[in-house]
Amino acid sequence: MRYLNRMLKLKYVLDISDSASRARQRMAFAGLSFLIVFFLAPGGAITGNGARMAFMVVVGLYFIFALVQAWLISNRERHWEKIELPSYCIDLPLIGWGLVVSADYLAPLSPLIAVVALIRGIRYGPCMLACHIGLGILIVLGLGAFVPYWQANTELVYANLFLLLVLPIQFYGVSVKIQASSKSLRQENLTDPLTRSLNRKALEAAVWRTLNAKEPFVLSFLDLDNFKLVNDSLGHAMGDKLLKRISSKLSVRLRSEDKVYRLAGDEFVVLSLGTIRPDMAENLGQRIKAAIAEAIDYTCPNLPVSASVGVLQVTTFEETSLEKLLARADELMYEAKKTGKDQVLVATL
Repeated sequence: MRYLNRMLKLKYVLDISDSASRARQRMAFAGLSFLIVFFLAPGGAITGNGARMAFMVVVGLYFIFALVQAWLISNRERHWEKIELPSYCIDLPLIGWGLVVSADYLAPLSPLIAVVALIRGIRYGPCMLACHIGLGILIVLGLGAFVPYWQANTELVYANLFLLLVLPIQFYGVSVKIQASSKSLRQENLTDPLTRSLNRKALEAAVWRTLNAKEPFVLSFLDLDNFKLVNDSLGHAMGDKLLKRISSKLSVRLRSEDKVYRLAGDEFVVLSLGTIRPDMAENLGQRIKAAIAEAIDYTCPNLPVSASVGVLQVTTFEETSLEKLLARADELMYEAKKTGKDQVLVATL
């Protein structure tokens, strides 16, 4: 069941760096397949065969989609997932289709089934490796059972089955190590080293994904009032301890849908997903302020330290970016400071 849930949530597994690589691989496969069939097929072999003609059209469109996706990713545009997820799911079936309708010309590309399955499995772990290898074996068995060319060239069927069965055994250990290492590096890359909360890079990814899904959310920007007094009076070690306690208190006191991010210094952001009613935003800001007050009372109760919070409800997704959202939430936070500090201001975008 755990593996099934992971497959159903595939869009959360795919990340932008891997998608950029897959876009380039698709362009190479589509371009090479098109050129091989176009230049090697005799006259009338394409236009006289409806299935082969359809494959050529689809491969041409596939190349264009991969090109568009590569451009979207390189420019950090939203909506790349709308192309990536369906493309990811049809990569192997498309290769199999080409090996059915143009087997005479594309048979040398058949090891791509094993290569694609192996690359993806190594990257995403044993479960994904088994799923891709299983799909590859079904495709090869289908070719050998129903396609005349492959029935007449059973040695190619056996060779591909050999690759699909032997390579995973050889690289299973590598897949486990790469998955563990990738998970560890990704966690370190998205974690603030002092407070162990999420960092700005993680916030960028979360906001980008949420804007792309057009799901309303709340972004709360908070800054400590008179934090310099802690460093000056009690030392920087105590200031660091306060920041760590604030991060811990926020994680404990808020909902599981509320994620805490440290931007820099004493600036934090809380990203709240799920259903947020207008009356909940003010309550959210007060709970954030109360959690910070607990950390302050425990660490430096005799200093006039507090928190100013700007709570921004986001319901507009077009022409919106993390920079714009942070700038607006930052403005709210400074307005709260100007009204006397230790305040919460709420606005809707």
